[in-house]
Amino acid sequence: MHKTSGHSIVPEKVVHIIRKKSRQAHCWIFSNETRRTEGNPVAGDTVLVYERGKLVGSGLYNPNSLIQIRLYSHQNEEFDLDFVKKRINNAYQYRKNVLPTEEDFRLVFGESDFLPGIVVDKYNNHYVIQTFTLGAELRKELICQALKELFPVKSIFEKNDFRLRELENLPRQEGLLYGELEDRVVISENQAKFLVDIKTGQKTGYFYDHRLTRAKVRALSQGKDVLDVFSYTGGFSINAALGGAKTVTGIDGSQLAINLAYENAQLNHVEKICKFEVGDAFSLLRNYVKEKRSYDLIILDPPPFIKSLKEKRKGQKGYKEINLLAMKLLNNGGILVTSSCSHYLFWQDLLNILIEAASDCKRNFKIINRTTQGPDHPILLSMPETEYLRCFFLAVF
Repeated sequence: MHKTSGHSIVPEKVVHIIRKKSRQAHCWIFSNETRRTEGNPVAGDTVLVYERGKLVGSGLYNPNSLIQIRLYSHQNEEFDLDFVKKRINNAYQYRKNVLPTEEDFRLVFGESDFLPGIVVDKYNNHYVIQTFTLGAELRKELICQALKELFPVKSIFEKNDFRLRELENLPRQEGLLYGELEDRVVISENQAKFLVDIKTGQKTGYFYDHRLTRAKVRALSQGKDVLDVFSYTGGFSINAALGGAKTVTGIDGSQLAINLAYENAQLNHVEKICKFEVGDAFSLLRNYVKEKRSYDLIILDPPPFIKSLKEKRKGQKGYKEINLLAMKLLNNGGILVTSSCSHYLFWQDLLNILIEAASDCKRNFKIINRTTQGPDHPILLSMPETEYLRCFFLAVF
């Protein structure tokens, strides 16, 4: 393991870089920006980064990756236990400041919290960690130790079974790293309660990123017939019901997710308002159109249809089709809440898709709101890549 005491990187391992002016505040150093090294750094090492003789900061180094250096500090600072505790404590205090009534949230969001390649979600006193890079993977024990020293931890669970790890030749794996994990963990969000199945749930178990969007959906739901597409365990559905919706229908492709959605409806005493259906969203919506069903409020929260740049054109067709179907199902005066979590689908891309879909169904829409990920998924001003969630609220008229 890397050393866990001290503050400066000793012995010094140095990488010299040259970047364009527009990238000089960015946290990533790409392979075409590095010029030479000193001290023979190897993959996973902490290095000092210099540009034109001036210290840029400290970073995690991997010469085998397109992103060769991920900066974690603008000073000469070792990635040791004291450093990790400081970073996690800063991240926690920030979240308590911007989400003062919440106890469950994304505690660490990688580069946005200057802990590159590391995600930590807090579910009550249970913590789920993900490490996306070699540098982060080598310091997984430090993350666990820091969490245990900072918080009353019941369990730490690793959920690293995802494709991105393969880019740095890391195995896909998951399992318990510390403590005892409960089968179901109860969390609170916007005064609603949700059961989270950390082991078998998607990603880390729950999607905190739509916190603000769900609150806005709740405020718009009074007296409405609501359709929640890609409902997962009922995050939007429960909020709509708590907001006074007349009926809520949630659809999802996972029977496990639907089962938990029913339990969440009971937990929040809205089981008489909510019903859920298992099936393919595209097929179900096509059938709903044929059956001439209609709704006052429709939420589309699909999984990422675009996981790489080469999939962009195909994914855009998927986004257009699902939005076109939803637009056909809206009552006059109805509201469509539609989102994308694809990193490669930017605001203007999504807007263009919605314009085309609206034109095809010959209906007029107004943009009444836009939301992005909640403040526990902070967006760095200097790093647009930290924004990935884009959501439009459209009203048909």
